[in-house]
Amino acid sequence: MRKIIEINDFDSVYSHVEYIFEDDIVLLTWKKFCSKKNYRNPTTFAVDLLNRYPGSNFVVDARNGFEDESDDVKWGFSVLLPAMSKTDCKIVVFIMNEVNDIISEMNMWTKEFKKHFIVKEVTNYSAAVKFIVEQ
Repeated sequence: MRKIIEINDFDSVYSHVEYIFEDDIVLLTWKKFCSKKNYRNPTTFAVDLLNRYPGSNFVVDARNGFEDESDDVKWGFSVLLPAMSKTDCKIVVFIMNEVNDIISEMNMWTKEFKKHFIVKEVTNYSAAVKFIVEQ
């Protein structure tokens, strides 16, 4: 008999993804600029967690965010968002710095996410949890 081990986090020098059981949240934290597989692998892993934990919501810590490569944006719109919309995730929260040098990038993503989810921007994790609980 094989023992199945569930992996609930993904970590690299570029990002960290984890499922936070007590909050029922999939948290993606960007650490520094990345593209291609280093961008797509953590986001795909986050979608996998959303599928494995029905009723969970998605929080992106973009305080160390960056402007995405155009190929990654196209992939995000054509692959990532459709896959996320097939989960039962209802809320996406972006954690951002109050002064943000990637505001146009975040506005673009927020607009796309709003086509499928309730979206909020906050400045810290506890505010993200509070918003989700209040919905």
